[in-house]
Amino acid sequence: MNSIDIIRAGRESYYLTLGKDDYYTGQPETEGVFIGNGAKTLRILGQQIKERDPTLMHLFDGLSPDGKTELRQGLHTNRVYHTLQDPSTHITVKTDTGKPLYLSTSEVEQIKNGDFKAYSTRLQAIGKTHQVDDLSPWLHKHERHSVVAYDNVLSAPKDVSILWSLAPDDKSRAKVLKIHEQATRKAVSYLEEHTFIRTGRGGTTLEPARATFAVFTHTTSRDLDPQLHSHAVMLNVGITAEGKTGALDGKKVLESRYASGMIYQNELRRGLERIFGIETYDQPFTKDRGSSFGIVGISEAVKNEFSRRTQSIKQRVDPGITAKQKRAEVLKTRKEKVLSVDNAALLKEWQQRGKAQGFSWDKVVGKAKVQDFKTEQDYRLLYREVASRLHAAEQRGEVKDHKILTTVASAARGKLSTNEVQKIASGVKNQFLKAHEQHSGKTIYTLNNKGFKALAYRTPFERITDTLKGLKKAQYQNRLAVLYVTGKISGSQYKKFSEGKGFPKSVIGIRTHQALGLMSKRQAEYLLYKKHNPTPEPPPKHRQKPIIKVTIFESAAPRNNGYER
Repeated sequence: MNSIDIIRAGRESYYLTLGKDDYYTGQPETEGVFIGNGAKTLRILGQQIKERDPTLMHLFDGLSPDGKTELRQGLHTNRVYHTLQDPSTHITVKTDTGKPLYLSTSEVEQIKNGDFKAYSTRLQAIGKTHQVDDLSPWLHKHERHSVVAYDNVLSAPKDVSILWSLAPDDKSRAKVLKIHEQATRKAVSYLEEHTFIRTGRGGTTLEPARATFAVFTHTTSRDLDPQLHSHAVMLNVGITAEGKTGALDGKKVLESRYASGMIYQNELRRGLERIFGIETYDQPFTKDRGSSFGIVGISEAVKNEFSRRTQSIKQRVDPGITAKQKRAEVLKTRKEKVLSVDNAALLKEWQQRGKAQGFSWDKVVGKAKVQDFKTEQDYRLLYREVASRLHAAEQRGEVKDHKILTTVASAARGKLSTNEVQKIASGVKNQFLKAHEQHSGKTIYTLNNKGFKALAYRTPFERITDTLKGLKKAQYQNRLAVLYVTGKISGSQYKKFSEGKGFPKSVIGIRTHQALGLMSKRQAEYLLYKKHNPTPEPPPKHRQKPIIKVTIFESAAPRNNGYER
């Protein structure tokens, strides 16, 4: 995944020490490196970054690597914003979309002048809503320092960090690290493909630009647990093909983060499966906020053993507290960094802890075969899953260009390369989706007819299964219909058995129906389970559709006793 942090002026010192921030990498001294086409243009591609590196300092300041040329404007400017905040509750007034309402310069002057009648229509409406005719006590000032960089933190899933730390030798450990670094490079390439600067009068023109990244790879958390991750620090300087320079368009950077994170994850998963022969599985995040992956053979006991901070947070955080309180408690668990650690002793400790929890390298590695998309059916199932996910996202207006690629990369599960993912995402957009221009100038997409056809695809096996289910249902309905028309069951009984209506809800009623043979034991247990466990999904043994017991009586029609009609 890619979690991004906006680095503003005044916070550079933290990143100037990242070159010595790791605890164990197998190297005597950790260094960063400059990458990206912007770095190539500036002639620093591949240059190592050490602690308090002067080149990095100059780039943070918006200057050329030697500090002699200004590459962007507003190097250390502070921007002032004004909002309205209730003085009694400290709640900020927001727009209809839920974002803070920022005031124009003229509106700020109107409030300071104190004449309610001279307020803008918007300010007067806010005053009437809150029953105040003087908004000066509500005026709230914010200062923001200029942006110097964007920190893209590409973090491996916990299982991958454990695999790296518990590798039996340095060679295997180096291979895992190399796969992570290659996946990081793929994510960085995607970020650069979607890098722009604003040019022209008022900065209204977007131009593609080359980006410069300072990448630092770390492998350990503050709690001294294995945590494989890289800081891809994207400097706020873009260079166009014609050589023009300027600050990056921040919105474009933020829009690209989810797709770049999923590209990293897909590439990481693909590399691990091919080189180590491991088997992976999907691991969805809570509240449908994306997904990660786990490795078969790494138990929950091992994961918990190497998740000290997670366990510490669980002990401190109460489910009933607010999000703000939760963030405060989480920060309290954050330890100070320990820079003096015996690397060999730490590695030995990890190995002992993993062994104590039953970890076995041989039970994890070399057990799975590579399974790529090969047949037409493989791809059609992929298209169906992508179409299904995008159709669900339509209702929230979330289907944009980056969402399409994110969805394809997630559905690929490491079975496709990054180039293949990008080609398929482009094909999905052109063939399965219909573009809609918004008033804001953004484009969102919905499924077209071909997209719905992809959504409706069924494999031959699924078609046969659906047919059999349909026949079974039709046969059951016909038997019930015969019983009803011949008077063997009443109309209410017919609805009860055909539509599942009218079954008893009390324990006594359910047991009585079972004793009288009006329902099977399995049906009774199902209803009792639903009564005491009102959850959306029953346990595995009850997942199949309940079997309804219906006694089929002999037909009341007279038999043919030899008389021919």
